[in-house]
Amino acid sequence: MNIRKYIIGFAAASMSLTACSDDDAIDYGALAPEPPTPDLVPEPPTIKPKAMWIDAHANFSKLATKAGIDAELKKIKDYGMNMIYLDVKPGNGHALYKSDILPYCDTFGTETVTRDYDDYLGYFLEKCKELDIDVVASIVATGFGHHGADGVKQGLVYDNLDKWYDKCQVRSDENDPDKLVNIADDPDQPIVMLTPRSPEVQQLVVDIVTELVTKYPGLKGISLDYLRYCNNDHGWYGMGDIDLNGYVEYWSESKPLPTEIVTETGGIGPKFAKWIEFRSATVTELLGRIRTAAKAVNPDCEIHLWASAHWTSRYAIGQNWASKNYKPSGAQYTDSYHLTGFADLLDVFVTGAYSENVWKKDNPNSEWSVENFVQSWDKYIMGDCKCYGSIAAYALDEVKNLDATYLCLRNTDGFMTFELSHVNNRNLWDSTQKGILRYEDPGSYVADDELY
Repeated sequence: MNIRKYIIGFAAASMSLTACSDDDAIDYGALAPEPPTPDLVPEPPTIKPKAMWIDAHANFSKLATKAGIDAELKKIKDYGMNMIYLDVKPGNGHALYKSDILPYCDTFGTETVTRDYDDYLGYFLEKCKELDIDVVASIVATGFGHHGADGVKQGLVYDNLDKWYDKCQVRSDENDPDKLVNIADDPDQPIVMLTPRSPEVQQLVVDIVTELVTKYPGLKGISLDYLRYCNNDHGWYGMGDIDLNGYVEYWSESKPLPTEIVTETGGIGPKFAKWIEFRSATVTELLGRIRTAAKAVNPDCEIHLWASAHWTSRYAIGQNWASKNYKPSGAQYTDSYHLTGFADLLDVFVTGAYSENVWKKDNPNSEWSVENFVQSWDKYIMGDCKCYGSIAAYALDEVKNLDATYLCLRNTDGFMTFELSHVNNRNLWDSTQKGILRYEDPGSYVADDELY
C-alpha cells in the first residue's frame, strides 16, 4: 500500500465527513473501495553528471590533433558519460586556450606538439556541443611553473623569475624551521605555486577566470584545482614574507617567527592555530573574488572545486571546504576557524575519494575508503552546495572501478573519474560503463561473473 496516498486520502475523507451536518444523508455506497495496490516500482534514478577529467600533461601529444580529440570524446560519449573536466591552464602557467594574459602552451616538459587546430579549448567546445557533452574548464589556480623530475624548469615563473620569485610559496625546513626554501628551488615539487596572499597573484587568477568565462560562453563552469597552499613532507608552506606580513594584517599583531608556528622539534607552536586560520581565510577570500568575477560575466557559469575528500587533513594546506556552520575541534583550530569554510561559495564541490580501498569493510579501521568518503561529505558541507564523487582510476582494477563508480553516483550528485590516460592505460572503459548502468538501470544490471 502507498502509505502517503492512504494518509492523504484518509485525511480528505475525514474532512469531508466532518463538514456534513447531522441532517446530511451519507451515501456510504458512494465511497469507492480502495483500488488494488499496484506492484511498487522504484522511481528511475536521476540522470546525473558523469565526467571524465582530461589532464593536459598526461594527454599532451594524444590530443594534439582533431582526430585524437574526436576519438577520445567518442569513447567518453559511447561509454555513458556526459561531461568533461578539461585542464586548460595546467601547472606550468601557460594556456591551452586563446589567452591575452598567458603564453600558449605548445611545449610541456620534453614534449612539443604541432596542432592541426587553432584553439584547444575552442575545438573541444565545438565537438562537445555536437555530442551533447558539457565542458567545465579546469585551471591549476596557483600553479605557474613546471619543475620536472628530469630537471626541466619551464612556465610562467621561470619565464620571468625576477618578477615572480618573491611571490612563490615558501616553506620552512623540517630540520631547521628558521631555514626557508622557495618552491621554485624545491626539487620535490613539480608545480611551482604562487602564494594566494599576494595581491598581484590574486588579480592574475581572477583575470584568468574572467577571461575564460568571457571568451567561452559555452562553458558549463570553471573548476579550480590547487587553490591552496602546497603540502610537503619536509616543512610547512606559507612562511614567506608576503604570507607572514599578511598574518600581521589579519590578526593585528606582531609578525611571527617561523619557530612560533612550528617549533624546532616539529611541534605545534603558540601561533600555529592562528596561522592555520589565516591561510584558510586567504584561500577563501581568493575563491570569493573568483566567484564574484565569474558570476558578473555569466551568472549561470558554475564554480567547481576539486579537493581531497579527507577533510581532517585539509587544514595543512589552507583548504577548508566545509560549511561555515561546521565547527571542528582540535588544537590546530581556533574558535573562529569555521568561518573560513567556503562550501557556500561553490556550486559544486568535487570530493576526491582517491583510495584504493573501495568498501568500508576493505579498510574497517580507517576513513580511507571510497564508500566512506562519498557517504560523509555532507557532514561537512551541510547542504551548502552540490557534491560530485570522484575516484582515482590509477589506483583501481576493473572490479574496484565498477564499484567505486556506482558508489559515487548512488551517494553524491554526480561522478568524475581521474583521468583519461589512466582509464585508457588500465582499460577501465567497460567497468566504468557498467558502474553507471548499475546505478541508472538497476533492473537490467547483472554482475559480471568475469569480474566478480
